[in-house]
Amino acid sequence: MTARIALLLGRTVWTRDAGVWRSETFSGEAGLSRDSVARIAEFLSAAPTERAIAVFEPDGMAHQAVEIPKVNRTAFASLARVRSEYPVVTSEDLGWGIEYPESGPGGTFSTLIHSELTPGLIHVRDTCVRGGSQLCAAWSAYSAAIACVESVHSAPKARFALILTNEFAAIASFGGGRRSFRAWTGIMSERDWKAFSIHIGDVEAGPSPTMGEAVLKRGSMVVIAESEPERFCPIWKDLRTSGRVEVVVNLEAFALSAARIPTTHPANLADAFPRPRDLDRFLVAAAITGASVAMAFGAAVLEDRKKISSEDAADRARVTSLEVRANALGNNQREMARLRREAPDGPGSFPMGCYDALAGLAAALPDALTLTSLTIENDRHFELVALVIGTDFEPENTRISLERCGFAPMAEGGWTYDAGSARLVVRGRYGDPRQ
Repeated sequence: MTARIALLLGRTVWTRDAGVWRSETFSGEAGLSRDSVARIAEFLSAAPTERAIAVFEPDGMAHQAVEIPKVNRTAFASLARVRSEYPVVTSEDLGWGIEYPESGPGGTFSTLIHSELTPGLIHVRDTCVRGGSQLCAAWSAYSAAIACVESVHSAPKARFALILTNEFAAIASFGGGRRSFRAWTGIMSERDWKAFSIHIGDVEAGPSPTMGEAVLKRGSMVVIAESEPERFCPIWKDLRTSGRVEVVVNLEAFALSAARIPTTHPANLADAFPRPRDLDRFLVAAAITGASVAMAFGAAVLEDRKKISSEDAADRARVTSLEVRANALGNNQREMARLRREAPDGPGSFPMGCYDALAGLAAALPDALTLTSLTIENDRHFELVALVIGTDFEPENTRISLERCGFAPMAEGGWTYDAGSARLVVRGRYGDPRQ
């Protein structure tokens, strides 16, 4: 099934007709434009045989950084602090999603939650359901921009994604454990462009002998632009001459990148509405009323049975929970006994410098690796096993980092990387770290 894609950026709806992107801008006050929502809903529901995908960034979307444990979307929505501070996760009418958690300083994790402030996406989803199509995914402009950056192999060091159109401009920042999104809707004033420039760092400085260092410090960028950005972006010349623009892509690449994001990604705004809803609420109300009258007598009889079944289920759940805890405690007790039996009798039997070794290893392992096991024998021979979980894994750089902190692999059989299972095994003899 092919995909039917549309973009809502601010108050402008972008649709593709015969391979050409066309825009329609709707007037209105600050906040959600209902006319623009109605237009994108009309377009996406017009082809029942196609999957509907939207980049949904109306005026008034919220993007907030949140410190959380490393959990999935369902667990995130169940956290008491999240439900208290971000009640959108309990709403039935507001779309929301989160980016994958990223590690930060001190072992913490953070995410970026994208959410509507006014119901809009639910009307798009309902219109698609009524028209016989399926809204498979809806992505914030941030999620689509990051997907676009990841598809551009020539910009591995980019830290900003800029979206530039005549009626909408935005900055998506990422990398280094810091993520944010800022957008401007409508024709921007000189003051707006000044704020835009400040947000990405000063771009007015010309080339200099230390240009490479300045670019690295402030971060390079990928630009997603409508036609020629110099027509409506007064700072475009400064951006170009700053040396920070890695590549410029068009809206087609932006839309195709959004279409390639897996629908299971936690940032999918449409996942806030797992069940289709009928738009004709009066008909639904009439049907419910009729069914309620027909079931009135049976409901009274079933109520007690449901209550008893619910109590039985709760009791079984408590018993199961206690059994699991008891098994876990028993396993812990057996493991402690085993460790006592295996522990050496006197001091001096453990390898020296284990703390320094672990501290150095923690600093050397890149974010793309997750350590699953580490064994250091008394004779300093070690075996390290890690899983590759990121796309930016660089084996040679990792090998150099490990050698510097004392974990040098043996010449033969000391370095084994299986790309199929994404498993890295390093064996060698731990030595003194090299500066």
